[in-house]
Amino acid sequence: MNEERQAWLRERKRGLGGTDVACIVSASANASQKMGCFEKSEFALWADKVGIETASDHRDNSVTLRGQMMEDYVCKMYQHRLGNDVELVESGLLWHPENKKIFGTPDRLVKQNGVSFGMDAKTRRSRYGWGADGTTDIPLDVEIQMRVYMEIVDAPYWDIATLFNLDDLRIYRIERDKELGQKIMNLATEWWEKHVVANEPPPPDGSAKAKEVLSMMHPRPEPDVFVGATKQDKDIRDELTEIKKKQSELKARRDLLENTLRAKIGDATGIDGVATWKQNRSQQVFDKASFRKDNPDLYDKYVQEKPGARVLRLLGVSK
Repeated sequence: MNEERQAWLRERKRGLGGTDVACIVSASANASQKMGCFEKSEFALWADKVGIETASDHRDNSVTLRGQMMEDYVCKMYQHRLGNDVELVESGLLWHPENKKIFGTPDRLVKQNGVSFGMDAKTRRSRYGWGADGTTDIPLDVEIQMRVYMEIVDAPYWDIATLFNLDDLRIYRIERDKELGQKIMNLATEWWEKHVVANEPPPPDGSAKAKEVLSMMHPRPEPDVFVGATKQDKDIRDELTEIKKKQSELKARRDLLENTLRAKIGDATGIDGVATWKQNRSQQVFDKASFRKDNPDLYDKYVQEKPGARVLRLLGVSK
C-alpha cells in the first residue's frame, strides 16, 4: 500500500488536481468568500509541484487520515440515503480527456436512473461555511474542486456528502456550469504554465512552510553582496520595525500581568475562575555538559555540526 501511495503522489506532481485548482482560484477571493475553506497558499502549492520537499511535508496529518478512514462510512450513509438503485464505483485518479495537466480523484462515480455523475465524501468538525442539508451552500474551495471533477468526467451535477460529528449527514448538490468550468480550467492551465513550466514562484505567504522553502532555495548568501533598496523595501522595513516595537511592548505588559497573578496566587493552586499556577510534569533531560566532560572522545565521535540558519536582521533602523 505504501508503494501504491508513493506512485500516486508522484502522479499528482505531473499536474494540478481538484484541490490544487481550488487553492489557485480561491487565492484571489476575499475573506468573506473563504468561509470554511482549507486555505493552502499558492507558494506552498508551487513548491510541491516543482519538487521542493520540506520537513513539514512528512509530518502526520490527522485531518487527512480521518477523511481517508471515514470515506467508506460516509459513502455507505450517502448510498443508504439515496436508495438501493444507486451504484457507487471507485474511480482512482482521472486525467482530463483534453487538458493533460488537470486531474481529479473523485471519491466515487455514481449511477442513478440512467444518469452518471459523482460524489465526494467529506468529514468536518465544524459546520462553519456549510449550509443546511439539500442546499448549495458549501465552502468555495469545495465547490471549485467539484467543478473540476465535473469537467473531467463530463457530469451534469455533483454531490457532496458531508458528515459533521458522527451522525449529521448533509448532502449538497451543485449543477454543472460549462462556461464557469472552462474558465476555471483556463485559469489553472495559465497558472501551471507560468509557475511550474516557467518556474516563476508565486509571492511567498507568511507561513512556516514558506520560510522553510525560501531557506532551502537560498541556503547561503553571497558575502558582501547587497540588493538595491526600493521604496517598498524601506516601507516593509519600517512596518516590521513598528510591529516588533508593539510586540515588545505587549510582551512586557503580558509579563507584568502574569507576574501580578502569580504574586496573588502565592502558595495556592490558583484564583477561582481566573487562573491556576501549577507545576508541569517533571521531564528527563540529557546533561550534555557532564557527558562531554566525562566522555570527551565519545562525545566528539557523535557530535555533528549543524549549519547556521540565515537570520533576517533589519538595517537602517533608528534606535
